[in-house]
Amino acid sequence: MKSYRADYHLHSSHSPDAKSPMEEICRAAISRGFDEIAVTDHFECYSPSHPRGFFTESYLEKNQREIDRCRELFAGQLVIRRGIELGQPTVNPDWAGQILSRFSFDFVLGSVHKIRDLDLGLVAFKECHLDDLCLRNLSALYDLVETGDFDCLGHIDLIKRYAARQGIPVELCDYSEQLEAVLRKLIERGKGLEINTSGLRQEASSVLPGLRLLKLYKELGGEILTIGSDAHRAADVGADWGEAADIAVQAGFRYLASFENRKPVFHKLDT
Repeated sequence: MKSYRADYHLHSSHSPDAKSPMEEICRAAISRGFDEIAVTDHFECYSPSHPRGFFTESYLEKNQREIDRCRELFAGQLVIRRGIELGQPTVNPDWAGQILSRFSFDFVLGSVHKIRDLDLGLVAFKECHLDDLCLRNLSALYDLVETGDFDCLGHIDLIKRYAARQGIPVELCDYSEQLEAVLRKLIERGKGLEINTSGLRQEASSVLPGLRLLKLYKELGGEILTIGSDAHRAADVGADWGEAADIAVQAGFRYLASFENRKPVFHKLDT
């Protein structure tokens, strides 16, 4: 039986760092045999004193209108879920709460891109104290999984991707006490974990997270798992999905999740 193929981390040109229109993203998913996608355009939260910039309610209104248009256009060909990648909502929980209460989503991907308002992609890793930075990152992840309103945790070891660009190896499993606390709280709250394939297309040369961390998540009782390409252009939609599915099986998973109205739906992996 063919596995149900769902790419649950996609960015259209509504995201300020993405290139392809949503319609093009959808056509790419159909051409590559996907059953379902979640469009998870960025919505970054900043501390209350920081300007909100690009991320406004009107931005989300426009985004959701385009999702609705694509749903109608591709009805019967592709299931399209309303998603959002909510960046570090715990730094401004009131604003994040207003967004989630006003707009209707099928899937909320919770991510940590920044430590407070410092973007991990802008860190000079060769000039910082790596242990301190990793522990601060894990603390931000714990804050998110402890109190954040989301469905799955996105690219838990994103720091690895950015550090690898500067030739610095990072492995969150080396901080076992702090990492286990994050995973246990994630599981306790009934939230899921994402396998993000973007690292395979970049210097990290690995899915995020890799097999070791995924096995730990499974051993601790984790069950909810999604796969996302983190595509920012149509050419990357669904990239390396099969490799990520194989790694999920190696880690002991037999099901992947999709989401409708923020409730998981489980699909058997073809093993």
